[in-house]
Amino acid sequence: MPSSVMAALKDVADGVRLAPLWWRLGLDQTASRFQRSVLGPFWMACNLLVIAFALAFVVSLLMGVDMSKSYPQVVAGLLAWSLVGTTIAEAQAIFLYNAGLMQSQRLPLSFYVFLHAQKSATNFLFQLIAFWGVMLVLNKFVVPHWTLIPAVALVLVIVCLQGFIIAVPSTRFRDVAYMMSYVVQLLFYVTPVFWMADHVSAQRRWVVELNPLAHQVDLLRAPLLGQAPAAGDWIWVLGTTGVLAVVALTLLAMFRKRVVFWL
Repeated sequence: MPSSVMAALKDVADGVRLAPLWWRLGLDQTASRFQRSVLGPFWMACNLLVIAFALAFVVSLLMGVDMSKSYPQVVAGLLAWSLVGTTIAEAQAIFLYNAGLMQSQRLPLSFYVFLHAQKSATNFLFQLIAFWGVMLVLNKFVVPHWTLIPAVALVLVIVCLQGFIIAVPSTRFRDVAYMMSYVVQLLFYVTPVFWMADHVSAQRRWVVELNPLAHQVDLLRAPLLGQAPAAGDWIWVLGTTGVLAVVALTLLAMFRKRVVFWL
């Protein structure tokens, strides 16, 4: 095995070993964002609550659209997207945001990627609490399926891999950072978050079936609604994880030593 690949694997192993450090640092950075705030980190859940309110009252009452059946699916899809899609847009700033720490401390690159995943997981947790609160108020709460735990764990692995793949070129070419916001917005509209895949005609179903993000959203949405994810979603997400792992390891092996000089 080439020495660069071994160095990349060692970088990841060192990042895992430093889990207590990036876990604590992630909590501290999250808490520092909400100093002197009454609600604190629960402000992270406001985006989900505002959209849930808009769907329930603006769309249903003002526009006369009956969302009694699809409402839980749409809100659960928004919650899933906060971990699946929003993290893609935020990944471009992983190294740029931590430039000062990277230039003053000798830490593995994976440390900053794991820090990004930790903060994403914390954000998801608070939005999950808000989601359950909305469902309780509307009397639509269901006990989540046990597969929610491995589904979240697998998606967090993808968040880490995507962090490497997006952050490395974004640090070298700053235009990538601007481009990602438009790419994520486009992906949001072609992914069944607000709309359901069942509403797509058979001729255009390939847009959903060949969209890896759609399978990741469904992998999280199904257990949130008390159902087991489809076997096809597990296969797609596991396959996506394998492909991303190869790409991420390749980028880490090739550019691990150069990233700090690009800051």
